[in-house]
Amino acid sequence: MGEQGERDEEAGADRAPVPGTGVPASLIAAYRAAWYRIALPDGPETVRIGAPAPRTQAWVRSRGAAGAVVVTACNPRGQRQDDAANAAAMARLRAHVFAQGWTFLEGAGGDDAGAWTPEPSLAVALGSPAAAVVLGRAFDQNAVVWIPAEGAAALLIIREESAGGP
Repeated sequence: MGEQGERDEEAGADRAPVPGTGVPASLIAAYRAAWYRIALPDGPETVRIGAPAPRTQAWVRSRGAAGAVVVTACNPRGQRQDDAANAAAMARLRAHVFAQGWTFLEGAGGDDAGAWTPEPSLAVALGSPAAAVVLGRAFDQNAVVWIPAEGAAALLIIREESAGGP
């Protein structure tokens, strides 16, 4: 989850970090307002924070997982990278997921206004939200989306105040 930073600065958004996270409130708000599209075998499903994702959740249950994490490797720590750097980061994420033997679907995240280019992501079936945070942290993400097998999708904030910035 990354590219929001430039948009926030242009809009004069609040850049003060949310206590205990090190992530600006404006970025957290943007992540909560974003859409996350999952490329399911029978067609895409758009996921929103705070809402269930019934088709994605059926896929999760069919894999015997506790949930799925929607994670990108693009624009680490909310800092915009060029297309080549983002493509290389996504290749590393895919390689890591393959190496672990995890099941995944392709996805993307964006905003309704089209203020930023949608970022590619993966929806990875995992055993716990804690595993989702570990994966997001490994790819320097501020946050990930957790879609539990039952219930509403949730934003999991990763970055801590003690974490160094780029």
